[in-house]
Amino acid sequence: MANLNISNLGIYTLLIVALILFIALRLLTWLFPLIITKTERRKIALRYKSLCELLIWVLFLLWAVQFLYTSNQPFAYALFAILFLIVAYSAWVGLKDIIAGAFLKATHKLSINELITVGDYSGKIVGFDHSNLLLETALGETLYIPYSSLLGKVIVKMQPAESIHRHSFKFEVDKAHSTREDTEKIRGFILTMPWASLKKEPQIRYVTETTSDKQIIEVTLYSIEKEHFQDMERLIKEKFSTSQD
Repeated sequence: MANLNISNLGIYTLLIVALILFIALRLLTWLFPLIITKTERRKIALRYKSLCELLIWVLFLLWAVQFLYTSNQPFAYALFAILFLIVAYSAWVGLKDIIAGAFLKATHKLSINELITVGDYSGKIVGFDHSNLLLETALGETLYIPYSSLLGKVIVKMQPAESIHRHSFKFEVDKAHSTREDTEKIRGFILTMPWASLKKEPQIRYVTETTSDKQIIEVTLYSIEKEHFQDMERLIKEKFSTSQD
């Protein structure tokens, strides 16, 4: 009977200490803005507040196991099991992203400033921290994506968009050579040139008639190397124009 009373007293003491600790932590959270007045320091402190609270409760459980071991061993063993699960889960949460990050960087060879698409995310890689991939979106937002959430997903590396230049010119053709078939011949000839853009096709349109048998055609060229536009224009006129400028 005496042992039972001692056991119950130990549990009651433990519950009272736990309640006091809980109230103290909540009070500290409420007083946080008054204790730390500088915004930057407060942001840093808030970032680690949850981790500190977890550490305090782990230390409390360690003390509780030792406190109850002599008076209530079954309860002490139960607390120890809870403590073990908390520590194991925390270790897994902390390590899984680190392990996933090492695997991801080794297999995909990702680098800073690379453009990628993975799952629902798309943007430029701006950094790697120990557990997150930092991705900057087209809107300028920085996403912190846990490495573990990227495992098993297809990562597409995107090439930067080409800077495509344009150049327009006009020349005269025989009206008999202003059919759709002739237009396709001009387009096909342009696309055989090594400087023509394959992503944006040339534009060809007939502008006006000069005489009853002549017509002006306007061609718009697209290329990633604008220094070749004059050569492209010369070759097209040599092949299709009825009058040389």
